[in-house]
Amino acid sequence: MNGEDVLIPLGFFAMVVSIVYLALRQKERMSLIARGLNPDDMSGGCESALQLKAGLFLIGLALGVLSGDIMANYSKLEPWASHLSMICIFTGGALLLSYFLLKKYPPNKRRQEP
Repeated sequence: MNGEDVLIPLGFFAMVVSIVYLALRQKERMSLIARGLNPDDMSGGCESALQLKAGLFLIGLALGVLSGDIMANYSKLEPWASHLSMICIFTGGALLLSYFLLKKYPPNKRRQEP
């Protein structure tokens, strides 16, 4: 089974999960509106924190893959070991960076209303 055979089931699974997530989110928002509450006030302001974590995680993942490839070409390590170690190091570093950045700002100052 090569990589192309995996992409179709993986894409289908991701599509199903995202449709279920969006349907549940819509149902939750409609129940809040039915109770007379504003759904935007209930978010808690964690969207920006989640976006920061996701962005830094993906940057760390990309840097890990890139440096793992470089390390696999120029060292005597096995390619799987160099890729895995660099991905873990860079994604862990990115998550630590996001932790310290979010710790610096309290939750009420993270989300700025225009």
